[in-house]
Amino acid sequence: MKFASYHNHTTFSDGADAPEAFLDYARTAHVGILGFSDHYYRDTPTATTVPDWAIDFEQVDRYFETVAELSERTKDLELRVGLEFDWLENSMDCLPKMAQDARLDYTIGSVHHLGKDALDLSKTFWERLSEEELNAVVRRYWQAVRDMATSKLFDIAGHLDLVKKFNFYPTAPMDDVISEALDAIKDANMAIELNTAGWRKDCKACYPARSILEQCIKRAIPIVISSDAHQASLVAADFDRALEILVNVGYKALATFRKRERTLLPIG
Repeated sequence: MKFASYHNHTTFSDGADAPEAFLDYARTAHVGILGFSDHYYRDTPTATTVPDWAIDFEQVDRYFETVAELSERTKDLELRVGLEFDWLENSMDCLPKMAQDARLDYTIGSVHHLGKDALDLSKTFWERLSEEELNAVVRRYWQAVRDMATSKLFDIAGHLDLVKKFNFYPTAPMDDVISEALDAIKDANMAIELNTAGWRKDCKACYPARSILEQCIKRAIPIVISSDAHQASLVAADFDRALEILVNVGYKALATFRKRERTLLPIG
């Protein structure tokens, strides 16, 4: 089958390769729909600067233009343009205008930060936490995912379960707060992604865990497969492995997006 690959980062944010470099790798990896989703970060409504891993505000128009120009020249691949939005405590004051931009085919909402703490940047952050503090951080993460979904700004919930990246796990039950987050995702009519990047991290496990995927399919939450590629060669990394898991869990279709409209395509 031809895959859709939506979660890819280019040199417009923290990726190693320009958008055009992804095309040949996508063809080799049987990708039929290729999407770009560079990081969008805004921490105040009037912000003029961004971290070095996010797309510069002054480059946003050029980003859309670049994908549009590539799309016009590319006949054997369908190209899509999206953004991965960082969800922060005050994001409802900062993100709606960009998240509702008519040029977007899809939006990914992701939680990478709690306050000033980056959850996926360094193992050191997790090493210094006590057991009680770690449990509290994981709980706050899932609450932030719930809030992100409640905003109803996004089409895809990015890398659920990211907090396990460095192989640290809570010792307290999280079933209640995970259920609340998944209920909010369902209520917002969002999809989730099976993100294969976790297999390349310390946790050696996809995002999210199979137990969470099972809860998602019980709620009929649609799904995409993503590699979270920060270099072109990873555009469809471990997609076959991911597809096998989804079939075993019970998924029979994958979601695709165009102009913020979702279509389900049968697996096969």
